[in-house]
Parts: sequence; structure tokens; C-alpha cells
Amino acid sequence: MIKEIPKSDVVVRPFKVYKEWTLDEDDVTAVIGEKFTTSSFDADTDPKSNGLYKRLVFRSIDAQFYRTPSNQSPLTEVGNRRDYTSVDERVLLDDLILLDDSLNEIVTDDGTRIVVPNPLSTVWVLPIPQKYFGEGIKIGSFVLVDNTNGRTYTDDGNSNLVSSYDSTISGNVFYDRGLIVIHQVDESISELTQFTVTYRSTMTIYENEVFLSVNENEFNVSQNPTAVYEVGGTKTDISITKPYSELIDQEYVTQSIYKPGVKYLRDSKNPIISSFDGVTQGSFDDYEVSGSVDQTGSYLAPFITTIGLYDDDNNMVVVAKLPKPIKSLPDYPVNFIVRFDT
Repeated sequence: MIKEIPKSDVVVRPFKVYKEWTLDEDDVTAVIGEKFTTSSFDADTDPKSNGLYKRLVFRSIDAQFYRTPSNQSPLTEVGNRRDYTSVDERVLLDDLILLDDSLNEIVTDDGTRIVVPNPLSTVWVLPIPQKYFGEGIKIGSFVLVDNTNGRTYTDDGNSNLVSSYDSTISGNVFYDRGLIVIHQVDESISELTQFTVTYRSTMTIYENEVFLSVNENEFNVSQNPTAVYEVGGTKTDISITKPYSELIDQEYVTQSIYKPGVKYLRDSKNPIISSFDGVTQGSFDDYEVSGSVDQTGSYLAPFITTIGLYDDDNNMVVVAKLPKPIKSLPDYPVNFIVRFDT
């Protein structure tokens, strides 16, 4: 017994779930990027960090994620930002003009002067594998503990990593890329070799809700051939005509049809259901009488224990098990709601 489900009775609701992760240097390989201005790139002599050229790592990070205040745009920029007029959230050496090395003072393209711990020429990059962050890192959940130098960098929810050492913005986390960049790297601290990162990964799950309506005349006939027996069924031969050949216009053919009789409950002499055009129908009119001799206790109305959902090609895609059997009543509709996640 199969029934088509209207599209209006199927609802899909997306919702995000999060999983907490704790990774260290064995799970994430830190890469160093460095700016070189005194020489051109040489594949044979340029220094590398974990198999990658430091010069190319720096240029790639700078070009992809960092912009000067004059060309910042919320439409093209990756990640969040507290203020698109700020000059300390996305700052690398390429974006700044050094005024005085001893003062550590820099000026942006628009003439704003700021003081930083050191002009930047080195970045630490932590590329987290996608299998560890899914669709992205949950905003505001990232914490990097630098065990080498005893510093902690905390995500402020705007893609900025704030250092516990001096409360300055020392890096950025790009949530949907799983990419961490520490760009305030001064010469007084050692290379990042021992660290721990904690964060929550993001995954979208879809809750599918299907409303199933079983009407009074649906799914309430027993499919068990041993539950009833039939008396009075007859087989009748009738003649029909059909085209035969070019020489003979038509011929008479005999065909047998079956007219069902009255169905009785097994071991009972009282008919409890009637048959009309081969479709069995029940009624509660004589429920008390027939129920006393109904060995199945269901008055031939089946109990629903399992619901199967099929696709357009009649392939079963979902099986729902009811916590307890539900009787398909012949006089009342029964509704089910099936929920499953994908």
C-alpha cells in the first residue's frame, strides 16, 4: 500500500551544529612567510619553511587577505572586521611606509601615524585541514596557545587574534578558510614550534519533516491471507470481441472474471466485513459482536509499526520505526510526522 506525499507536506529546515576540537603541532603544520626586498626570487637558494618558499607564502597571504585602508571593501574582503576605517586590524609591511625604525612608527597611505611593536616582515601561518573545521571555524571560538613563548592569542569575533602579551591585534583568523595568520612577530620571540589550538568546527545539518496523513479508508485492510476466508466468490466466463486479421473482421474470445464473495473472519461464522468491487470495507457498527471472535484483536484493521519513504523511482530511502504499534482505524484518520536528519 503506497500513497503519494504532496510537496507541501515536506519541510526541510537547515541548522548548524558545532564540534569542539583541540589540535597541536602534530595535527597542524605551521609555515613561516617572510618578506624579502633585497633580492629576486631564486628557486635554488630561496629559504623554505616546511617545504614552502617563505617569500611566496608571505606574498600569497598579503595579496589574498590584506589590503590598505584605501582599497578595503566589505564585499571583497575575507573574514570580518570591527571597523573598516581602522588601521590596526589588517596590517602587513607591504601596506605601511616606515618612518623611523627606532621609533617603530609607521604611516598609512592616508597619512595616519600609528606605533606598532615592530614593522612586520614575518608571518606565521597555520593552515588547519578542512576535515578538522568542516564548513568553517565558529566565529569567536578560536584560541591559540603558543607554548614556545608562553603567549595566548584569542579570537575577538571579528577575525582578529588579540595577544595576551600586550592586548594588541597580533593576527587574524579566516573562519571559512580554516587559516590562521600571526603577523605581529617580533625578533624577541622564538619560532612557533609548540602550540595548541582550540575551536569549534561548523557543519550544516538539514532536518527533514514529512507529514503523513492516513485517511479513514486508507491502510486499514489486513494484508494477512490467513486472517479471513471468503464464501460465495464466483468465476464467470464472458465473451469479448477483438480484431483478428485482415480476412476476418473480428473473433469472439472467452475470458474469465472473478466476482468476490463475502469475507469472514477465520473461525467465525459471522461476516464482519463486506466486499464491494473487490475492495474490503469495515465498520464499527458491529465491532462489539465481531470483536469478541476476532482472534487478532484488530477487527481486521492492521497495526502500523513501520513507515517507508520512497523516492520518485520507487526506491526506499527512509525507514521509520514507531515506538509502539498504532492501529489504523477505519472510522478516523491517523496522522504521522516523520523527522530525520541529512
